[in-house]
Amino acid sequence: MISDGKIEELTELFDNDEVKCDGNVTVTNNNGFYLYTPYLNCGKDYESVYLKDKIIEDSLVTEESSDPKYGLYEVGDKYIMKGEVKNNYVKFANQLFRILRINDDGTIRVLQVDGLKQQVWDNRFNPDFNYNGGINEYFYNGLNSRIRDAVENYYNDSAVWKDEDKGYIVKSDLCVGKRSQADVTKDGSTECSKKLNDQTFGLLSVYEIMQASLDANCNNTIAKSCANYNWLSTSEDSLWTVTADAENSQYVYVLYKIPTINNASSYANINVVFNLTDNVVYTGGDGTIDKPYEFK
Repeated sequence: MISDGKIEELTELFDNDEVKCDGNVTVTNNNGFYLYTPYLNCGKDYESVYLKDKIIEDSLVTEESSDPKYGLYEVGDKYIMKGEVKNNYVKFANQLFRILRINDDGTIRVLQVDGLKQQVWDNRFNPDFNYNGGINEYFYNGLNSRIRDAVENYYNDSAVWKDEDKGYIVKSDLCVGKRSQADVTKDGSTECSKKLNDQTFGLLSVYEIMQASLDANCNNTIAKSCANYNWLSTSEDSLWTVTADAENSQYVYVLYKIPTINNASSYANINVVFNLTDNVVYTGGDGTIDKPYEFK
């Protein structure tokens, strides 16, 4: 491990030769790409900190937290970023991402800040409307929507995503269930009623946008109050979600301040979401846009 440059010589880390350290290296196979994570414990002199633990330490909202209570909320077995947070940026693969949540398995779900510009969700012929308005099925009967093709091609673009980057990306289930405009659920039960298993890249689901708002009046899919106290509402661009309308086969939700119905054949940006492995060690940054979290 030392000769391959994956960890440093312990003698080079400290001036004091009497420092005693314990350590281990976790080797993870993510999608066929190997990730080596060294962890070192030298008592009061030094101890590695996992990124997930650093995020919780910096942002967890408790009863003693000062108002306004923007930050990381413990919801069941997950931690979700809520409110107008400004310290959930992380740098990865020479890009900026924002932290959506820490999942129950410790993986970190992130949203790309800058993605693919002005893409259609779908533009196939829709027999319900007798024109090329698109079909709002992300995946159906073995056929991809245009946006799923775009997302998969993007992941396979070696000019953007190097093999060493892909070792940090963990496959997860993508919730692709459709939802109505009047749906009041925020727990993902509607969207996750239909899943695609073992996905690398995906897109935001509507429930994730609703969960990020602290406004109690964010109580249905298109409630205007969902833009209040919600860091996701600050994007200047329209972003496609993965969530389609349950009542009209050519409509899909975009995020522009709030989830809004849009024709599948119209244009919006693709900002991918994915899960970062829990086995990443924090190396610097405070999560702000100027000093995003970094990891080794």
